[in-house]
Amino acid sequence: MSKVSWKTGVVDMKNQKPPVGQASRLSEHSWRRHLPHFQLSAGYYFITFTTHNRQLLQQSHKDCVFDAIRFLDGKRYELYAVVVLDDHVHMVINPVDTLSKIMHSIKSFTAHEINKVSNRSGKLWQDENLDRVIRNEEEFLEKVNYIANNPIKANLAEEYEDYKWLYIKGWINDNSQADER
Repeated sequence: MSKVSWKTGVVDMKNQKPPVGQASRLSEHSWRRHLPHFQLSAGYYFITFTTHNRQLLQQSHKDCVFDAIRFLDGKRYELYAVVVLDDHVHMVINPVDTLSKIMHSIKSFTAHEINKVSNRSGKLWQDENLDRVIRNEEEFLEKVNYIANNPIKANLAEEYEDYKWLYIKGWINDNSQADER
């Protein structure tokens, strides 16, 4: 099985040192809703967000969320991995903008678009999201592998490549790799 690079998102991670530190001690940005959130000036984050009352996303809704997250890659963050499941999303990013602005962009845009096409109104996403600083290469690989295996464990696909709403930089559903050949 291929592994994603800590720095570049491609194979081979020798001699690469990830940023390490305690978020609570080194945080340059912090905010509190129900859960505390800390953001370092540099680093990778594993983020999970869930639909309101665990409502299920239809295929067209998953398309909207997946496309919105991919669209912001290179603008608000560097995206390493994302999976959109039936009622939640996992992603690994290296943010350029604040996490609060990133999550607001994703959630507000997708809620508006999905409500519009579904002819409904109201909340789509839970207010909170879980964000975790990835502290080292081992944890980075653990989170990326967790994302890759999620659709298989949830019986949504038999193979990684079979799941339309899964992206891992340099590995799964990364069309930029095909463009470079």
